[in-house]
Amino acid sequence: MQFFNYIRKWCQSQTSFYFVFVLLSIIPNLVLFFTEPLPFVLGLASVGIPLAIMLCVLVLAPKPGIVVWCLLPKVILDGGQLVLLYLFGESVIAVDMFLNLTSSNASEASELLSNIFVVISCVFLFYTLPTLLLAFRSVRLKEKLTVDFRKKWAKRGGMLLLVSAVLCSSFPLFDYSFSVKNDIYPANALYNLYFAINKSRKNANYKKTSADFSFKAVKSDRAEKQREVYVLVVGETGRAMEWGLYGYERETTPNLKKTANLVYLKDAVTQSNNTHKSVPIILSAASAENYEILYEQKSIVTAFKEAGFKTVVIANQKLTTSIIGCFYREADTFIDMSTFKTGSYLKSLHDDALLPYLEKELTKSDDNLFIVLHTYGSHFNYYERYPKDFSIFTPDKADGIRASLKKELRNSYDNTICYTDYVLSEIIKRLDKSNTCAVLAYLSDHGEDIFDDNRNRYLHASPIPTYYQLHIPYVYWFSEDYKTCFPQKFEQVKKHADVPVSTNSLFHTMLDIASIKTDVLDESYSLSSETFVIRDRMYLGDHDNPVPFWKIGLKKQDFIMLDKWNIAYEKE
Repeated sequence: MQFFNYIRKWCQSQTSFYFVFVLLSIIPNLVLFFTEPLPFVLGLASVGIPLAIMLCVLVLAPKPGIVVWCLLPKVILDGGQLVLLYLFGESVIAVDMFLNLTSSNASEASELLSNIFVVISCVFLFYTLPTLLLAFRSVRLKEKLTVDFRKKWAKRGGMLLLVSAVLCSSFPLFDYSFSVKNDIYPANALYNLYFAINKSRKNANYKKTSADFSFKAVKSDRAEKQREVYVLVVGETGRAMEWGLYGYERETTPNLKKTANLVYLKDAVTQSNNTHKSVPIILSAASAENYEILYEQKSIVTAFKEAGFKTVVIANQKLTTSIIGCFYREADTFIDMSTFKTGSYLKSLHDDALLPYLEKELTKSDDNLFIVLHTYGSHFNYYERYPKDFSIFTPDKADGIRASLKKELRNSYDNTICYTDYVLSEIIKRLDKSNTCAVLAYLSDHGEDIFDDNRNRYLHASPIPTYYQLHIPYVYWFSEDYKTCFPQKFEQVKKHADVPVSTNSLFHTMLDIASIKTDVLDESYSLSSETFVIRDRMYLGDHDNPVPFWKIGLKKQDFIMLDKWNIAYEKE
């Protein structure tokens, strides 16, 4: 009985609410103190500054609950930050995560949200809702914080802020580049939101900023009396380690293994683990090193069009809200399959639905063709990505996202690779039958985590990627006619099968393979050129800054896998 009397008394004290609100407001900071790679002293400062500010802010009103309700956006942001920390185990809400909110389609969003609903619900029920209910109770109470109490804790907050600022100023001693916008929550999350808004504006203004651009592209060499067809297949969420072609213990790519004139790049990594950044790099001359030119230049589609090719894009994903959609609209023909009726607004077509449209484009004219096929690939929810006939590895239906369901998730993921193998082999068959001088290029935008090690990481687009998100499949196929017409280019691609490459090589390689000349083409990036240069591979950081991919925060587990799969990086 005494305990309940104490609780009742506690719930009628504004002083109690004040300290509870201070503690609740810095829970994300306390977690980040243990997850972020800050030197200890700077880590203390990263907690001390927001703690000091909240000590001062919560005494601005005689009832601290009033301040909490005024800070409702922060309460919601804190909840989102805790969900992120549960999913990825580190980092603040990144720029890419804010952008993903606007670039994901209904199918993707529903699949993800339905599987992390429990996490979101727990954070809401045990953090966000109690905070707001306590704030409501504080507002309703007649009692107020005394003037002396408010002055005392404002003064203490100011002193703590001064001490924390002194700690921050010691960053040169630790050889660490410390800044409020990068290292202190919620300032860093809010800066990322600001950065995302600015980037969205750049994406929205792409048509204006690139309107006057021209590749001045010309075709310098032609197949004699031969029609030329070049096909780029953009894959989704493919991991090279899961392809039988690359040495995976399961036979997930039986068709491609039997395909003649196929060259696969063994050491290929992506420059971003986000579709809205990695695919534009694939489709343009932009890369992690010069990403800003993305908004000034046009895509590979326009380069082929200027060189006299009829251009076609067939996409099985809703990408029209991003700059990718702007690139695809540059084509003579753009078939957006995400608008097709599938019986459910939340479901998408399987990738073999691309094949009839490809066949139609191959037969409707005798023009030279450049075709982009954007697949749904191995994007979660894996079980939805393939027909039942491809349930090869079973059980393959998981009822959620949990480490205990790793077997089902891996089985369904491997089935998506088997299905991708089938779709690619069908595309190659159609190109082979067309009796054209043809080349197909396939690469994935990024990989995926599937509870692979003791970190229990899942999905992609995390602020800090892993080996599993970086190492991607990258394949070229050449028709016999192409080999006959351009034997040197074919041999150069074969010669470079083992060299370290990134996704930014695709643009230059495809133009060079098609013998298209433009000042934008850099043959030192082209795998079909004898002037190809091996260089350090960069990753596009959250603020669009280039970072060597092995210096982006990879952990011991990642380096073990990089070494296992012979991925080249600078070993210090």
